[in-house]
Amino acid sequence: MRNFEYAQPATASEASRLLADSDDTLALSGGTAAVVLLHLGLLRPSLVVDLGGATEMQGIERPNGGMRVGALTTIRTLETSAAVAVAYPILAEAASQVGSVRVRNAATVGGAVAYGEPQTDVPAALIALGAEVEAQHGDSRRSLPLADFFHGPYETDLAHGEIVSAVSLPAPQARTGGCHAKFTIGSMEHKPVANASAVVTLDADGACLAARVVVGAVGPTPLVAERAASALLGAPIGEANAREAARVAAEDAEPIDDLRGSAWYKRRIVRVLVERAVRRAAERAAA
Repeated sequence: MRNFEYAQPATASEASRLLADSDDTLALSGGTAAVVLLHLGLLRPSLVVDLGGATEMQGIERPNGGMRVGALTTIRTLETSAAVAVAYPILAEAASQVGSVRVRNAATVGGAVAYGEPQTDVPAALIALGAEVEAQHGDSRRSLPLADFFHGPYETDLAHGEIVSAVSLPAPQARTGGCHAKFTIGSMEHKPVANASAVVTLDADGACLAARVVVGAVGPTPLVAERAASALLGAPIGEANAREAARVAAEDAEPIDDLRGSAWYKRRIVRVLVERAVRRAAERAAA
């Protein structure tokens, strides 16, 4: 591991300015990925900027009925927060499936988003909920849909010197349910072979009024499966349209052959997960 300088600024604006001063800097959040890469010598920065001192990026707020999650909020907090469990239970469900408790106590929401890793759970659930990500550079902030934030494996919309400062969620809707389904080889602590997040809203007659289906770990970025969502609209969700949604989601996925399985195998997994997530989401919306 290369020697480096270390800084822990007290504010997000100061942190972003330090990161912008050089091309050879690294932002450190929970460190569950970055510290491993540092020890392996795969990251060799001259300066590590620890975001942990910027306490303004910690915690959960409830503006206008929605939710703003600071970037330093841990995945474990999402899992155990009563506010999250009531308003966005799919988010708590996805958080509970990330690594071990030890990992979840360190890993942060901002890190999970900014890292841009395809094999992850929380971003899929956030996208299904219609989340926006807040990027900060100095004192300037901008927001964009999280679905548009990921450009490729480990590539995001962050400009040089920008940091993820928060993730915001719209107010939950009535008669809405969600489900995050995941498949791994081994224990649930492992990276997903594939995952699927579904959020559906039903009308008074039980027909699907709105739907969002997101598939992860089977492409360079989380896939917003628009054809799958369209297959659900206008009718009660049952076996037939859930299976059709699963079929087209698997068609639209872009898996590759790797140690977790062949592309063919992963498409089969996607079909199972999407059908499961959609049907459970509908059951929860109707409850």
